[in-house]
Amino acid sequence: MINDVKSAITDKLMGLYPVGFAVFDEVVPEAAAKPYFLISVTNQTYSKRISNKYSSVLSLDITYHSDQAVVRLDALSKQETLLRAFDSIGTYHVKNKAAKITDNVLHFTFDIQYYEMSQEEYYREHILIS
Repeated sequence: MINDVKSAITDKLMGLYPVGFAVFDEVVPEAAAKPYFLISVTNQTYSKRISNKYSSVLSLDITYHSDQAVVRLDALSKQETLLRAFDSIGTYHVKNKAAKITDNVLHFTFDIQYYEMSQEEYYREHILIS
């Protein structure tokens, strides 16, 4: 599920910035050139609900690394765009959005809550019943 969420985030970022920006997942290659976004999972809770159904809250941090001479102005522009555009990501609803600039790097943080059921339970409910 985490990969699905990260893929939806990458799609959203590429939709907002289709040219000139790289998007990395958890690790930035040594030779990476700025500007780029880095998607990181910072926390996750996961709890069992009724009948093999689960609830999870995924906390994410998208960092933006600018190549502009006036980094803070560029970061503030990206901050405004991300705060406005990230109400939903694909089918996921975004909660607890926040942004801050630390050491000339924008940190855009948010949570996504999702629900899932074990594949065994999904099979029983959707395949055998049909």
